[in-house]
Amino acid sequence: MRNELFSLYSALFIFTASFFVYSESRDLVTDPSGNNQLLVVGVPGGLPGIDKDLKMVEEIGINPAYQFVSSKLWSSQGTVANVAQSLTTLSANALDKGTMFFYYSGHGSRGSISLKDRSMRISEIRQALEKGREGLGPLSRLVMIFDSCYSGSLVDPLRKLISPIADDAEANAFTDNLIEELSYSSRASEYWKSLFVFASSRSNETSNAGSSGSEFTVALHKGFVETSNQQGTMSDWVQKTKTYTTGHHPVERFVPGDMANEKLIP
Repeated sequence: MRNELFSLYSALFIFTASFFVYSESRDLVTDPSGNNQLLVVGVPGGLPGIDKDLKMVEEIGINPAYQFVSSKLWSSQGTVANVAQSLTTLSANALDKGTMFFYYSGHGSRGSISLKDRSMRISEIRQALEKGREGLGPLSRLVMIFDSCYSGSLVDPLRKLISPIADDAEANAFTDNLIEELSYSSRASEYWKSLFVFASSRSNETSNAGSSGSEFTVALHKGFVETSNQQGTMSDWVQKTKTYTTGHHPVERFVPGDMANEKLIP
């Protein structure tokens, strides 16, 4: 009987320890067994290296720790209707445990990304995600990364909900009040539980593209590889990306803030 009780307590201890290790080791996704969805969109508009940007982000997505199902809209496929429909469909496909990861590379303007047919406002992106989550509840995690000029202004509409991991008055001094009012949603909790947003530049900066890939995405990929090898955190990845990005200043947001301390690869 004593041996049986010992075995039972041992099993319970292992299970409990494993649970806490897992629960404290969330990363780019909250659950690798979830229906994690990655949408990469690239609309070059004459910019070089955008195809390489998408490949680098897809390499991040196929990491076995994440198990993203990857979808891509390239060049002429990148219309507002196609992006909206993909966001709606894929966010629905994520079901209850999945993460939705949206990456865009191309031209941008304040509060919008430049697609093949016209600009797409951040409010339209939000509406597409909300539509996909109708009746399903919030996404377990929403990840949004923008590599475009003035992309910091895309983060601005979320300012009322979130705080940076480090104080940077200049990076947070966004003044796009009209965009904020059009885009801010008090219904955020209805379509995501946790959020990571990373923009390549502040709202008053342009971003640098190159034949080997855009400055920010090259830094993002390099930082990811190094942070993974060093078993670092999400914050480590962000800081390395900022260090390796020259000519403009990436801006990040974590909701909740302690997501920054999660291991990038658990």
